[in-house]
Amino acid sequence: MLLGKSRSVRARVFLVFLLTAAFTAVGVGIGWGGSRAGLWAWPPQPSSRFGVLLGVLAGAIVVFEMLYPVQKKWFRWRTWFGGAQTWLRWHVWLGLACLPVVLLHAGFVGFGGPLTTWTLALFLVVTASGVWGLVMQQWVPQKLLSEVVDETVASEIDRVGDYHADEADRVVEGLITVPPGARRAAPAVTGRPADELRTFRADLLLYLRTGRRSRSPLASATEAEARFARLRDAVPEEALPGVDRLRQLADLRRQWDKQAFYQSLLHNWLLVHLPLSVAMTGLMFVHAVRALKYW
Repeated sequence: MLLGKSRSVRARVFLVFLLTAAFTAVGVGIGWGGSRAGLWAWPPQPSSRFGVLLGVLAGAIVVFEMLYPVQKKWFRWRTWFGGAQTWLRWHVWLGLACLPVVLLHAGFVGFGGPLTTWTLALFLVVTASGVWGLVMQQWVPQKLLSEVVDETVASEIDRVGDYHADEADRVVEGLITVPPGARRAAPAVTGRPADELRTFRADLLLYLRTGRRSRSPLASATEAEARFARLRDAVPEEALPGVDRLRQLADLRRQWDKQAFYQSLLHNWLLVHLPLSVAMTGLMFVHAVRALKYW
């Protein structure tokens, strides 16, 4: 979900934090204004009528937020609020609006017994992880567009890497041997350069198949540039097109390593956000039941 119409990533990221601060400031300002008008005490007390009303409102928002991961299974519900993008916008805006509601409900302290402490702490972490996810949605797509020109399907990266490794193996073999049907009588690369090419091939094939997991120097653009430059200087001119093709294959794998890294940033924050959201929601219901017993 991209915010604003600006093409600047920095501007959109700034907008995320600005909106978070604005929602919080407006919500707290409304609470403070109500206290100045004599409608409730300041800071609000969680057990007061206003505090309970805030707690109910926060609970309703949290329940709605928890419907987002499963909304695709209830298509009729989904159409009431629009498509997936509309649901996402509701999820984001209500999530930001819930922050001042919870802070007011807790009286800006909320760290009483263990239950309330853990509930509020988890809520703050869930909110922070949600803001982080929104920031990633502003930043990562732009990085992919600018740094991964030849993007591929993420789940197919290793499979295509195997295919490219087979191609690289054939290219090297064609340089250090005489392929069947070739017009030349001797290999294009012989002697010490051929030995260097064989050694380089082992490192290159491993890198093409496993990417940065291989811990190969080829994962670094600077190191790869230096190694290919030395290789080009060592081989005869007729072998240069083959070396250039090997370089292209390594560059592709490096781009896909970046793609995998950026996409992990875009999606893996959910591994924190979703489980903690479930835990926080469970504690919230326990907190609500216990609070009603004493209200």
